[in-house]
Amino acid sequence: MNYPWGHQQAEQLATVESMQKSPFRSWNGKYDLAVAQVEQTANKLDNAIAHLQHRQNQIGQWNKLERAYSLWDKSPQTVEMRNLAKGLQSPQLQERLNSIPKVEQQEFARTQASSTRQARLSA
Repeated sequence: MNYPWGHQQAEQLATVESMQKSPFRSWNGKYDLAVAQVEQTANKLDNAIAHLQHRQNQIGQWNKLERAYSLWDKSPQTVEMRNLAKGLQSPQLQERLNSIPKVEQQEFARTQASSTRQARLSA
């Protein structure tokens, strides 16, 4: 018999099978131990297979996410937004953006000064 799960397990199963076929077999400790070992091995295999299937499902989900990200990353809108973000980070634009509050303060001060002058002239 050829069993995919290993030599020791195959020997254990062969022992159990030969004991079951023997017309003079008796339920003894050796037989019970062999049955317990086969059951334990089968449980380990079941657990390993379940774990493997779980991991394969996870890999499938990650592959779907990777494909979705890749499509998003290469889409024209994403490329355009990435280029726009790079442009916004340029030193020249950052300098202009940083100067806006100063310019607004100057405009506000001029407006207030002009309002104050007009109020004095009309009084």
